[in-house]
Amino acid sequence: MEPLPFNEALYWTFIDIANALLTGTMIGGYYAMLAFGLALSFGVMRLVNLAHGEFLVVGAYLSSVILQVVPVPPFLVLIVVVPIMFCIGYGLQRFLLNRVSVQAMERRGMSANFGLMAPILVTFGLGIFISHLLLAIFASDAMSIKNGLAFSAIRLTQDLSISTLRLIFFFVAIATLIVLTLFLKRTLTGRAIRAAADDPEYAALMGIRTDHIFAVALGISLAISGLAGFMIGMTRTFQPFDGPQFILIAFGVVIIGGLNSLPGSLIGGILLGVTQVLAGTYFGPSAQLVGGYMLVLGVLAFFREGLFSK
Repeated sequence: MEPLPFNEALYWTFIDIANALLTGTMIGGYYAMLAFGLALSFGVMRLVNLAHGEFLVVGAYLSSVILQVVPVPPFLVLIVVVPIMFCIGYGLQRFLLNRVSVQAMERRGMSANFGLMAPILVTFGLGIFISHLLLAIFASDAMSIKNGLAFSAIRLTQDLSISTLRLIFFFVAIATLIVLTLFLKRTLTGRAIRAAADDPEYAALMGIRTDHIFAVALGISLAISGLAGFMIGMTRTFQPFDGPQFILIAFGVVIIGGLNSLPGSLIGGILLGVTQVLAGTYFGPSAQLVGGYMLVLGVLAFFREGLFSK
C-alpha cells in the first residue's frame, strides 16, 4: 500500500485530532453530569457518597420503567424522575445520614476518626443493598432507553461530525452548572447551603436548620444523579452492578477538577474525555482507561486538591 501524499496525510491527521477533541469534549459534558452530584455532596456535607454510582443506575432504571409504562417522548420522563430522586435524597439524608454525620458522632462522644468513617461505611453498605435490590427486581438483563437520537449526528464538514445526543447532553451539563451556581449564590436556600458547608455549628447558631439544609443538598445531588442516569440510559445499556464503573469516572472527574468545585467538575470531565479519546485514537481502545487515569495521577502529583479546588 502506497503512503498518502504529505498534504493528504496532514489533512487526515488534522481530522483525527479534531474529531477526537470534539468527541472528547462532548463526552466530557456527560462525565461532568456523572460527577456533579458527588462534588455537591462532598462540597456541602464533606460526604464521600460511595453509593453515588448505584444512584446513577437507579435513575437509569427509573427512567426506563416509567417510559415502558407511559410511552411519552423520552425527555418528558425527567418531569417525574428528577423530583422522585430529590425526595429519595432528602429522606436518605434527613433520616439516615444525618444520624451518622461527623457532628452527630461527636455529639454522642464518638472519636473524630469514627465520625469520619461512619457515613462512608453507611453509603458503602447502601450501595451494595441497592445493587442487589435492582438485581432482584430486574435480573441481570441489560436495559436501555430506546430513542431516535442514538445514531443521529450533526455533520460539520464532509469528514467532521458530532453526535446529536452528546451535543444535547453537553449543553445540559452547562445549563445544570449555571442553574446550580445561580441557585447557590442568589437564593436564600443556596446561601444557607453554602453557610452550612463553611461551618455547620456557626450556621446553626444563626438559625439555619442544618439537618434540613443538608437533606436539601443531598436531594439536589440525587436529582442531578437522576438526570445523569437518564443520560446513561439514552447513550448505552446498563445493568444492576454497573454502579462501580460510574463512580470511578465520577471520582476521576472530581479529583481532576477539585472535590468541591462544580465548574472544576465540568473542566475535569472535558479533560478526562479528551484524554481518553486521544489515547484510544492513537494507542487503541484498551488505552482509553489507562490514559484517563494517568491524567488523574498526573494532576494529583502537582495539584493535591485538584485543579480548581477552593
